[in-house]
Amino acid sequence: MLKVPEMASLYLEPLGPMGLPVSGGATGFVVRDGQELFLVTNRHVVTARNSKTGDRLGGLSPSAVRVYLRSQLAGRWVGVVVELGDEDGRPLWWEHPEHGWQVDVVAIPFPAQGVPQELVDWSAAYTVAGPALPRLGIASQVHVIGYPVGFDPNRTSAWLGVWTRGTLAWPPSLDWESLPTMLIDCRARQGQSGSPVVFYADELTRFLASDGRELVGPAWDLVGVYSGRTHRDSDVGMVWKRSAVADIIAARQRPDGPYVNPLDSAADRTAALFPAESEAEQHGGAALGSGS
Repeated sequence: MLKVPEMASLYLEPLGPMGLPVSGGATGFVVRDGQELFLVTNRHVVTARNSKTGDRLGGLSPSAVRVYLRSQLAGRWVGVVVELGDEDGRPLWWEHPEHGWQVDVVAIPFPAQGVPQELVDWSAAYTVAGPALPRLGIASQVHVIGYPVGFDPNRTSAWLGVWTRGTLAWPPSLDWESLPTMLIDCRARQGQSGSPVVFYADELTRFLASDGRELVGPAWDLVGVYSGRTHRDSDVGMVWKRSAVADIIAARQRPDGPYVNPLDSAADRTAALFPAESEAEQHGGAALGSGS
């Protein structure tokens, strides 16, 4: 089970300075670069700001995100609080080295300290170094794997990421709006922001690899990061390319802003943890904290 891509999608809860949720859930995933791990999601998830206009999306700006990790113990979850700013309020995430805030993707060095390594299995992390496996073109089928509204794993049986099928609606070799993004025709919804967009071939499917070879599945690979629809009345959505994630991790460039209001106090860090613990225990899980 740990080798299938739905295990790689993680449910996120943005938290305000008092350690309480400030918006609906979102999705993220882990990328591995050597021995280092990075949490990848949309920039608007951690800023509550539109990455095209900079306008606020409503509600408080997050101070942290609570990430639910799957334990190696069947049916258990580990809730980890990842703070988004340092003691001076400067963001801890990395942004795109060329386009900055215009790219709606961030990578956060993932703090594994404080998480018992025997509990969490990291084998479902993606890698972005090197070329992608498949050769994709217009109308190629991909999947958005995440947690659409109504699939909160703490309150439903959605222990795995939910698959939403789509097709590429823009040639992936071109950049939409001169940014490293492409379009997808997919009925994705709120909560899937930050989801990995994945190519998947089962054991009966033949596909063309990026190097021209014809291969047979099973195989899966990261295509990019989903960040929402182009318009609320449209099923056309935006996918930030895998290359954008690779550039962010390679550059390791922290932005100077926006200011991140830190968790108010040790008491509020505790408040951030205990709701996750009580909810998780209702479903057979546990919660642990991890500092920034």
